[in-house]
Amino acid sequence: MRCRRNRGRSRLAAALAVVMCAAAAALTGCGSPGGTVPRCADPLKLAIVAQSVSGTSYVPCISELPEGWSTSGFNPASGGTSFTLDSDRSPGRPVTVRLSATCATVGASPSPPRAPGVLSYTRLTSISPRFAGTLYDVFPGGCVSYQFDFTLGEHIALMEQFQSAVGLYPVQQLRLVLKQKLGVEISP
Repeated sequence: MRCRRNRGRSRLAAALAVVMCAAAAALTGCGSPGGTVPRCADPLKLAIVAQSVSGTSYVPCISELPEGWSTSGFNPASGGTSFTLDSDRSPGRPVTVRLSATCATVGASPSPPRAPGVLSYTRLTSISPRFAGTLYDVFPGGCVSYQFDFTLGEHIALMEQFQSAVGLYPVQQLRLVLKQKLGVEISP
């Protein structure tokens, strides 16, 4: 009986060590910026993102990338995380996704919310010759901003595609998944 208990504690300690080392490496700049952007089904990477903004209710993640889209520039850091989305239909004009503690939404117009408890806003900086601006998802403890710049004509489809590609994963659910599957807890 004692051997089983110690073995269980060893597994818990090992899992916790892996998560904490990965988080520490990423948040101190020792991680590999440009690494793989977290998918919504990757709790370890989502934990790193959640640790970058203490108290955030949601973290951005990739739900499903539409054909012709790719990700790059995964950069978790203390105070926020960012990554980019690139489309082959808008080369050289990536969408920058950034999680931070706050956003300045002054001058932005309300948009339909993208998740429960989220307030969404859009601020356009250009309508012609390009469709450019920032979409914001604001929630308790954080904000995700999406800076975009698309060619007119393609912009409606591209907006829909990037919004469906990036999901908002509830941190409360992430805590449950980490505890149930790995026996690990992340700090609030």
